[in-house]
Amino acid sequence: EFKHIPFNVKIQYPFGKAKIGMLCGGTGVAPMIQALHMILGSKDDETAVSMLYGSRTVDTILAKECLEEWASATPSRFQVTHVLSHEPGDSAYTGARGFIGRELIEKHMPAPGENGMIFVCGPAPMYEALCGGRDKKEVTGLLKEIGYADEEVYKF
Repeated sequence: EFKHIPFNVKIQYPFGKAKIGMLCGGTGVAPMIQALHMILGSKDDETAVSMLYGSRTVDTILAKECLEEWASATPSRFQVTHVLSHEPGDSAYTGARGFIGRELIEKHMPAPGENGMIFVCGPAPMYEALCGGRDKKEVTGLLKEIGYADEEVYKF
């Protein structure tokens, strides 16, 4: 059981879509983990989930082991792509660098109108760039440019 502030509950499980995209940054991974517990833990749920998770460095990825374990155990249902903004160039990390942008979204997220939805949670600048303020129902920013409708995007 989780206690929520009433205005903060955006949507409840089951989500009723074939595909879910998760765009999160930093501690914004927390509500995504709650949703993943339900999706991946429900025997008859076949929802496919793809997560783009932005962090500063490898050392700041929260719940990394848990996410990697889920991805390994359910590769046809859950994929996570880490995007690091401040990882030193000489590190051993070979994944995506910079910030979550159009190319990664178009590659990993369900397309607009594809019986999917996008969950977004992260710092304020991330909301502004991707979808507009979290207190606004209207979708703006990059997700609007790509073609997502207001009802396809949930801002946590």
